[in-house]
Amino acid sequence: MASGPLSTRRRIETLKTARTPARKRLDVQGFRPQSSSPVVFIDPGPNLVQFFVGVGAALSPAYRPVFFSRQVKSRSLLRRLGQDVYPRRRSGSVESWPEGIRIDPEQLIARLRKASDRELVRQRAPVFCWLVRELDRFLEAIRPSGVFLWNGSGLAAATTEQLARARGIPLLFGENGYLPNTLQLDPKGVNAFASIGLQMRLADIQVLRYSEQQLQEFDSLIAGYRSGQPSIRSEPQGGRIRPSLTAYLIQSWIDWRQRPRSIRANTLIPRSMPVLPERFVFFPLQVRNDSQLIVHSPLYGNRLDAAIGDLVQALREIDPALRLVVKLHPADLKKTDYDPVARAFPEVVWVGGGDVRTILKRADCVITVNSTVGIEGMIFGKPVVTLGQNFYVREGLVYPVRDRDALTPQLRRALREPLNEALVGQYLRYLYFFAFVHAHWRDHSPESVRNLAERMVEIIRQQTTSGVGA
Repeated sequence: MASGPLSTRRRIETLKTARTPARKRLDVQGFRPQSSSPVVFIDPGPNLVQFFVGVGAALSPAYRPVFFSRQVKSRSLLRRLGQDVYPRRRSGSVESWPEGIRIDPEQLIARLRKASDRELVRQRAPVFCWLVRELDRFLEAIRPSGVFLWNGSGLAAATTEQLARARGIPLLFGENGYLPNTLQLDPKGVNAFASIGLQMRLADIQVLRYSEQQLQEFDSLIAGYRSGQPSIRSEPQGGRIRPSLTAYLIQSWIDWRQRPRSIRANTLIPRSMPVLPERFVFFPLQVRNDSQLIVHSPLYGNRLDAAIGDLVQALREIDPALRLVVKLHPADLKKTDYDPVARAFPEVVWVGGGDVRTILKRADCVITVNSTVGIEGMIFGKPVVTLGQNFYVREGLVYPVRDRDALTPQLRRALREPLNEALVGQYLRYLYFFAFVHAHWRDHSPESVRNLAERMVEIIRQQTTSGVGA
């Protein structure tokens, strides 16, 4: 077993039984250290703010939250929730690079999701120089005990990662989990960057033991997902706080300027669920500008049309009677036009809407670049072929395709080899009980908030003890 920063084996030893279930705006120049150590949250989106304010409060008494935010609605929410907000202005520009600050531009570009952000870095644009300066001043003045980054592919988050690592500050990366009511929290990154895939060998995961209570809890979770049971949602105590009207208006104007124009797209693809073939493999598409494709898909990038073409050819070689079912991502319906691909491959069955579980139940095999649907395929007991990178892309668990010539033989293996149901079940339990946190930003219950806060404290202290934060 490769040892990881989270000391998973130690956590497993202690968790083998069921789990028990008004300040002023920050002036960095005048910042005065307090008895509790600061943990900074970098650029949380408005949907996340109120949950993370609750998590920040739950870090007390050892830690307290400080927020760096450039987003209009997030800044408004933070002020209404009585939080310190930095920087004083949400944007600015400086013509020269801040003196004494070192950033690896190629490493930074490789982390960024947005093409516009990558271009700002390449050009050392004034707005980027300003952001680097402000983040550096912020970290120097606050001297946090930990830095929380949601996803890590935004410009502020990825820049902060480099600045924090240079100072030896513990990092915490958060993202939605791959099982219901869970979040990722990892010191290395999320998705393919996460240390989840490095902490334990599959052979060690396969022999983990669980209490009867844990097994019942997990079985109930999986049964609920398969049956369409919605994820847990609970409102914050005292109700949800809304941004100011001014913040709404400003953000609407910014969104209007930046939003890509809707296009007439996917007119050949039905929005309702079509009659599914008797036998088929399922390829759910992902959002073309998502970080999963931009950052973690070296084989196809976001050229999902090329992947579809290769899959069609592979199925012709393996079994012409086996159909390919492709489902559009709902967030991409009016952004990416797949009509030309539908015309080029009339044998493909296209799905423009409906519940993915309906398709998963019937599929012979699931093919994904690297999305959550890979885990969902495992939940439904299907073999999974992966075309990209992620923490669950492990030989023996799925069928990784790392070059295009390997697609046909790997798909053939997936369709012919018996599924190792025992390993899949143990891996899903490992994710649920050890890798993920039982929390979600839509669930403001005290348990959800406390679970994330406790894991954050655990990771910060483990990194500090190991010398990362020294």
